[in-house]
Parts: sequence; C-alpha cells; structure tokens
Amino acid sequence: MLPCANYYRPEILADELDTLFDPLWQFGALAGELAADRDFVCVDYKNTATVLQNFRGEIRAFANVCSHRFNRIQPGERGNRPLMCSYHGWSFDSTGFPHGMPRRDGFVLDDRERLCLTGYEIETCGIFVFFRKRGAGPSLREYLGAFYPLLEQIGSCFGPEIDTGTISHTANWKLLVENVLECYHCSVVHQDTFVKTLGIGRAGIEQERFDGPHSSSHFPRTATAGEARRQKALAYLDTRAFTHDSFFHIHIFPNLFISSTQGLSFYVGHALPLSATETGLRFRLFEPKLDLTRAQRAAQDMINQSGKALGRAVIDEDRAILENVQRGVELSEKPGVIGRDEIRIAAFMRAYTHLMGGGSLGGIPPIDDHVAAGDPARSIAE
Repeated sequence: MLPCANYYRPEILADELDTLFDPLWQFGALAGELAADRDFVCVDYKNTATVLQNFRGEIRAFANVCSHRFNRIQPGERGNRPLMCSYHGWSFDSTGFPHGMPRRDGFVLDDRERLCLTGYEIETCGIFVFFRKRGAGPSLREYLGAFYPLLEQIGSCFGPEIDTGTISHTANWKLLVENVLECYHCSVVHQDTFVKTLGIGRAGIEQERFDGPHSSSHFPRTATAGEARRQKALAYLDTRAFTHDSFFHIHIFPNLFISSTQGLSFYVGHALPLSATETGLRFRLFEPKLDLTRAQRAAQDMINQSGKALGRAVIDEDRAILENVQRGVELSEKPGVIGRDEIRIAAFMRAYTHLMGGGSLGGIPPIDDHVAAGDPARSIAE
C-alpha cells in the first residue's frame, strides 16, 4: 500500500508532477476534436496549461500561456479559433512564434526563443493524441507497448460523442485511478446503475493484462431481470465491430481510463490533478460506430439519453464515496488492505512506487496472478 500521506501532501504531488507527468506521455485529445483548421483542446492541471491546436492540418502542442504578458491564450476546454491572445492580440503560428503583433515595431524581435511559446512533443495512437512536456524518452508506441494496438482498435470503433464534461472531485487523483481499477465496490456503490441496469458487478475481475505501468481487465456481465427485453431492444447493434459480454476497462498510466460496455458505448476518462486533494474528472462518452437506418437512429438517440444519465449517475456515486475516502485517508493511522479483485490497484501501486523511486519504465517489476493483497511488493501466496 502507498503511505496515506501520498494522498494529501502538496510536496508529494509536486514530486509526482515532476516524475510521472512531465516526462511521460500525457493524453491530450481525440483526433475528432482536432479535425478542422483552428480546432483546439486545452488540458489543464496543477502546474500545466497545454493547448493542442490544428494549424491547417498540422497538430501542435504548446503551453497555453502568452509569451508577452502571461495571459491564458485559448479559453475553455475546446473550440475553434486562431491561437490568438485575447489580452493584446498576439497571434501565434504553428512554430509558436507570434507572427501577428500589434505595433510590432515597438518590440525587439531578435530573441526568437523568448518570443515563442513553449512547445511540447506530440504523437498519436489511432484517434488518441498524446503530448509530452519534457523530451528524451521512449516513443509513444514504446511507452504504450502491448496497449498501442489495443488503443488503435478500440478507438476505431468510437461513433459520435454523446456526452462530455468535467466534474470536480475533492479527492486525490490516485483515488480516482484506484477506484476504476476494480469493480469490487460496484455491488454496493452502483447497485441501481451497474448491477441492476447493466448486470455488471456481481462477478469478479477476469482477463487481467499488464504491460509496463498500464493494465486492462474485463468485469463479466450476469443476466439482468429484463435481459430478454434488453437484448431485443439492442438487436440492431449486433453488427457492431467491438463485442464482448462484459465491462472492459483500460488504464493508461498515469491517469487515462478507456472503457467499453459490451461495445455498446465507450467512455474516456481523464483524472487531472488540480491540487493534492482536488481532481477534475474530464470525461467523454460515445456510441458505437455503425450505419443506422432512420428508425435505428431514433432508437439510438433514446438509448444515448439513458446512457448519458446513467454515466453521470455512476460518476456522482463514485464522487460521493471518493470524497469521503479522501477525508478518511487524511485521518487513518493504518495503511489499508487490498484483495485479489484489486490486483490492478496493486499493479498501479507497484509501478507508481518504482517510477517515483527513480526506476525506469523497462524495469517495472512484473505482475503475476497472485500479486499483492496488502503490499504491492508481496504476493497473495505469501
């Protein structure tokens, strides 16, 4: 288990940002959000304000802070406008240079580095766009390892977006990560949402997969009370490309979650640390990619409305618990315990401890089927 102090001390978060966030690939946006010229997406968390922007088909990433007088350049979370500061009207090109400067002759222009925005590396995996603040390190393909083709595959099955937003949590970012790595809590916290509606949460974790600091698993379904009626209503989706009778969940270290509910809907969650005890959960929800008839489109729109309400209800259920856990972890005199269904939490803690201690990505200790009930360095068998 991690020390309780790791969930609330500001100096620990500062170390995490320096060790886990700045040098590693961070999720930035989805390709569809940056498809048109001038499209932009902003990613904000403690000590970081990043903008990813389309410049006539070229996607670039910069610090979203004007090099003139420090104004935040792009407003909001995403949109479409030139990379132009709203304070004094400086406009920046695809190299980060201010090609548009009112009263340009009043400035010394021979120090390009000082005038340019701070630029970041950018790479893509299918529809997923990542950036890296500090260079030197593995490529995105190397970083994602076995999960690179999986992200390519699952992303290719996303259809139109049906919901998006950011919900503030008064909880440390790691609590949000650990919460989604298990469904042991589902039968208690999500009884009316996951269990009764979707049939998820009664059975234990299956098909765990680990590669480096990343992991995935399936949480199997059991039949719901209205299973036959549900199957009939969803029959028009039987030709979807991504199918499985489970809730399938992927964690990309440190803070990206991608999930699929039977391939009927897809979720992308991003836990953005705002402080040691505050996290913004940014989420996107998608329907599957299919060609639908007019009647099927109408049916899908109704399903999307209920799916949107269900998704937000699950987030609210988790948020209430996590904010309570945050209060508890700041008071606890014991380290906590984890069991077999929480094997992915053990793997996350093992990777976190290794990397925070200065270890390399390639040196993360492997996880086997018996790892870690109470200590990510020990196995259940011990």
